[in-house]
Amino acid sequence: MNLEESDVKPAAYAPYRNPREYITAWTDRIWIKRAVGDLPLHYSPEIQVHNAYGETYGITDTIGNSIQKIAAFPNIAWIHDDVIWEKRGESGFVSSHRTLFTATHLGHWTYGLPTGKNVMNRIVALCNVHDNLITEEWVVRDEFSVLQGLGVDPYKVAARLAESTPVLRQPLKPPGDAKAFSMQIVDPVRAGVSGARPPHYDAACELVQEMIEQVWNQRRFHLVTKYFDETIACHTVRMRCILQHAPYQLDIMSMLAPFPDARMHIRDFAVHESPDLGLRVSALWVLRGTYSGTGAYGLVNNAPVAILGASHFELRDGKIIREYRIFDEVAVIAQIASFGNGWVAPDHQPACR
Repeated sequence: MNLEESDVKPAAYAPYRNPREYITAWTDRIWIKRAVGDLPLHYSPEIQVHNAYGETYGITDTIGNSIQKIAAFPNIAWIHDDVIWEKRGESGFVSSHRTLFTATHLGHWTYGLPTGKNVMNRIVALCNVHDNLITEEWVVRDEFSVLQGLGVDPYKVAARLAESTPVLRQPLKPPGDAKAFSMQIVDPVRAGVSGARPPHYDAACELVQEMIEQVWNQRRFHLVTKYFDETIACHTVRMRCILQHAPYQLDIMSMLAPFPDARMHIRDFAVHESPDLGLRVSALWVLRGTYSGTGAYGLVNNAPVAILGASHFELRDGKIIREYRIFDEVAVIAQIASFGNGWVAPDHQPACR
């Protein structure tokens, strides 16, 4: 157990042995055992949940959304990849929980009638826990992978979501309205959306922060070799894995190409070190830009876009050896579609002449 975790009060995660077990046990209790009625014992009555489509407030929406998802995917299974947790305040902690979600689509869902098909995607949920209750949560999902598994056109789904989102049941708001996007964070190494960090592992956070500023925001892609080990493996959306320096550089460029003015802003850091998994840094981020570059998501229409994402970085000997980068491409397409301005999906674009 490292220094900043040793003084987390047991009352923050009791009756479990540690914050990791608190998060994983409750996840299984709700989704596997289906103890949805116990959610008020786990979440604050005023719980705030942020995701790529908007925000919900209060335990009623959380219970309702959980019931709908279990009914659509009754054989849900979660593989708990990692929980990066860190102390927050006198009686709390923040947890960045990465899971691999698998299920079969057997009931009605936002995306349509039951298909009987299997789906798989990665999810990162960042939870702020105080006095044994989750008070706020940020959820990032790779929904494009789900639609791929279902054989459903993501552009048609995104166009529908632009008119009525699955969270709010109302038109998608312009990016920047949601608290998760607009909250100003001056120095995420010291304090992010989950609160003030303990004064430990600052160097690891500063390394990630410097890398994002230099490689992503300053476009100094050649510095990938400075921050990443030559064996870098990046697991990202659509269940893709990118290996080694040159492919990693191109993956970042491909993500920025549709949004050539984009900048990445860190909203939160959390760090955990353990003998089995080593040193890991969780970063919650927002990539802001204008859809004015390549037409990766349909006809270019200059839509302002804010992409809520999360990355888990594994470090060894001062370099990043592995990254898990998750964001919701369907939400990106929905933002572009909601802006209009002549946008059409890729399959409907006029042929080049």
